[in-house]
Amino acid sequence: MKIRNILSIKKLAVLGICVSFVAGGCGKMTESSIPELEEPVALNEAYRPVEYGTIGSIQVLMATAVPRDYCNYYSANVNISQIYVEPGDTVNVGDVLAVCDVDEAKKQLQECNDALAHENETYEISAQISDTQIKLWESQAADTDEFSTEQIEKKESTEEDYNTQIATEQENERYDKQLHEYRVQKINEQMALYQQIVDDGTLKAAHSGLVTYTKKLTDGRSAAAYENIVIVSDTDDLVLDIKDTAINEYKYSDYDKKYVIVDGEKYDVTESQYTSEVLVLSKINNRYPDVCVESREKPFLTAGQMYPVYFEKTKANQALVVGKDSIYKDGDTRYVYVKNDEGGREKRIITTGESDENYTQVTEGLKEGELVYYNSTDQVPTKYSKYTVTRSDFDIANYGVRYSRSDAGTITETCDYEGQIVSVNVKQDDTVEKGMLLYVVDTGEGKAAITEAKNAIDSENESYAQKIADYDKQIKDLSEGGSSAEENNRQDEKPDTAYDEQQLKLNLQLLNLQKKLACADHTYQLSQLQSAYDSISAGNDGKGNISVYAKNDGKVSKVSVKAGDNVEEGSDILQITGNSTDVLLVQVKDSNSYKVYKDNIADVGERVSLELDGTTIYGSCIGFAGYGREAQKGYVNQDDKGVHITGNTDSGYGNAAFYIKLDNGIPDDLTRASAVKFSYVSFKKVVVVPTSIIHKQVNPMDKDDISYYVWKIDGDSVVKQPVILSDYTSGSNTLVLYGIDEGDEICLAS
Repeated sequence: MKIRNILSIKKLAVLGICVSFVAGGCGKMTESSIPELEEPVALNEAYRPVEYGTIGSIQVLMATAVPRDYCNYYSANVNISQIYVEPGDTVNVGDVLAVCDVDEAKKQLQECNDALAHENETYEISAQISDTQIKLWESQAADTDEFSTEQIEKKESTEEDYNTQIATEQENERYDKQLHEYRVQKINEQMALYQQIVDDGTLKAAHSGLVTYTKKLTDGRSAAAYENIVIVSDTDDLVLDIKDTAINEYKYSDYDKKYVIVDGEKYDVTESQYTSEVLVLSKINNRYPDVCVESREKPFLTAGQMYPVYFEKTKANQALVVGKDSIYKDGDTRYVYVKNDEGGREKRIITTGESDENYTQVTEGLKEGELVYYNSTDQVPTKYSKYTVTRSDFDIANYGVRYSRSDAGTITETCDYEGQIVSVNVKQDDTVEKGMLLYVVDTGEGKAAITEAKNAIDSENESYAQKIADYDKQIKDLSEGGSSAEENNRQDEKPDTAYDEQQLKLNLQLLNLQKKLACADHTYQLSQLQSAYDSISAGNDGKGNISVYAKNDGKVSKVSVKAGDNVEEGSDILQITGNSTDVLLVQVKDSNSYKVYKDNIADVGERVSLELDGTTIYGSCIGFAGYGREAQKGYVNQDDKGVHITGNTDSGYGNAAFYIKLDNGIPDDLTRASAVKFSYVSFKKVVVVPTSIIHKQVNPMDKDDISYYVWKIDGDSVVKQPVILSDYTSGSNTLVLYGIDEGDEICLAS
């Protein structure tokens, strides 16, 4: 990000476009003498001409030219085995970027299969239980018809109660069916994703281009569904990214005119459109894409360069306008003071139309070119030199003070348990292969975990045995006419053998179905617990000694522990690194020697430099590490499975970081090199003026209402011209975004 984009100029929404046109014409004019008491007072004569212009408002946001990004991700939670590319690599569509742990995906697929089988089985049994319960209530409701008159009077509400219970159960059945169908759909979707990974666990490039981001595996191999693993950028296709203005903060979609200034030329732009689905997904994920704009005319853009984007809302176009500070009021009457041929002033009644914060449309009473007095308590300059506005480049530098050669695929092995290191089976600079023993840790946690998992299995078996015993007892008692046959021993009801037998049969059926459901739940729970036990037992000798093996090839670049060391869960054990690269990792940190903007990195494609022994070495930014804003940014992606919001993860560096390649490779000795220099702010062919010609004015009624102006020379007159400034000054110069342009003459105090 180059700058804060919604400019803190205190008076953004100022649009008084007073551009003179050849077209003339005026409305009806009314003249009157100037009452002496109404004569306005100023420090000196202050007039400005009536001009044709536009009434409205304007917002200016800053966009940066960046390559279009293409995200590469898995659609399910996976463990990454290896990422084969690094920032700076060039790939073609279809190239393999990474591979995930297929064995883990197989395990997840089997769990989905088990969950689906359990869901179908338990739903079918539950549906049978519900149907049986309804039949039982229907039988009991019908049973009331055989009662005596006295019994029926005592049971008047019974049938109504049964009908209510039946209706409730039927409604529950409908809900359970919908819930079951939803669960099955979601499980099938997950199974399809894991099946795809099992069939081919490779992640292939969706687009050709430059690798600019890779997920860091230093803090673990797990990757969430739709988490960016690799980002490939098309450096030949630049877009204008309005950074720090995400789609949830953007308020200018209804502005009727939008354009960008590129090398002093104006090009119409449109924003990237986002559907309601994208907005909902962004809110759910709390990741919002930046606002991006593009021009159909495809102006030539330079990567890393910044361009002001203008959003105008027009109230009146091609209108005669005067400054609001020229208009006086007398009840409903509006009037101005016009300079006459003799150099004096005459009062002129006018009719007004639309207004913005600086200008008002005049529909009757004035014509183009007339000089109208405006109320200025500011001293109009009388002694000054002329400053002619030009366009020039405007840059503010930033620096990366820490840089080092980037190693490919560095992975930090961390301990999953608290315990004591038994042995470290590799040493620094050793070459390791996947499956090689790295270290052994003795942990009571591991031993306790096995015991806990075993106890959980035993507990489930005991609980299930008790449930089955209870069901068997109820079934026996009911079959033998025991105490469980409550419905058949109602003392206040007339017995009926046919109904008793039917209800007995239904009650027995209900108990057997409930027993069957308990069995299905037990079988599923037991398989889950057994899987957890097997997972905990893997690599564990049963005494708490856990062996850890290499998950991919590489070279040991660092060993952080030795035998006998006590470690906590998450402690660094060792690092395994791939081959060294010709890429420099640059970190943006505080410096006593340079002015550093810590929230800023170079943009992909941006040119950078490094001083070494008095020689400037040039290079380019070829990628970035996820941090802060970059880690929270959302990316909109669409594939055959729908629309997704993907995101990056934090790099773990604790500060902004990016990657560069120097044109002629990395020098052998970097110790004598200075900081990496890149742009914090970078504009080409913009209006830059001496800060001294800009004046500030504060609204006396609102001290927070601050605006800026210059004294512009307009023929024989000096007029106050509102301007919109950027937030930035460089040396004694300020970047002006709106209000004056190349060729304008400004008063420069003598």
